[in-house]
Amino acid sequence: MNRALIPVTIVTLFIVAFQLAILSSLRIDGVVVMLVWLWPLALGLAGSASLAVWSALLSGIFFDTHAATPFGLTALVGLAIAYVASRLGREGVGDLDSAALWVTPVIAAAAGFVAPLAYVVAGALTLHFSMWHASLGESMVVNAVAFFLLARPVGRLAIMVSGSGARVRR
Repeated sequence: MNRALIPVTIVTLFIVAFQLAILSSLRIDGVVVMLVWLWPLALGLAGSASLAVWSALLSGIFFDTHAATPFGLTALVGLAIAYVASRLGREGVGDLDSAALWVTPVIAAAAGFVAPLAYVVAGALTLHFSMWHASLGESMVVNAVAFFLLARPVGRLAIMVSGSGARVRR
């Protein structure tokens, strides 16, 4: 069993609680910043693939059980983000210590930009068309900016909690 599983689970549950209690009601131009997608991204970039996937699944399921969203859709998008981030993290691309300062925030901004679109498309594929709103473009931009600004602090938290550091594993 991975030593960091329990601390990552606890932090993931705190992030979901923070998302539901504060961020869901604190909107920027009508858009909710999805910290539940940034956390698995940060864990994946830190090189913790299994923890990133676990946190994406856990946060997505808990978020969907408490929010008016189709069950499992947040988890599905989080799993996709965690998988891609863990592939990049395995190669050391998002390494906070050795990569350029802008690399991790740009990767996070790209994920924040694509995630709302993936969410809407996945919702349409499940025949849940109410996910489409006129503010999709705004949601993509706001999440991209928020992910850009929060990537390094959340990445440091991910490294601290997972105990992995951003090292290349082969």
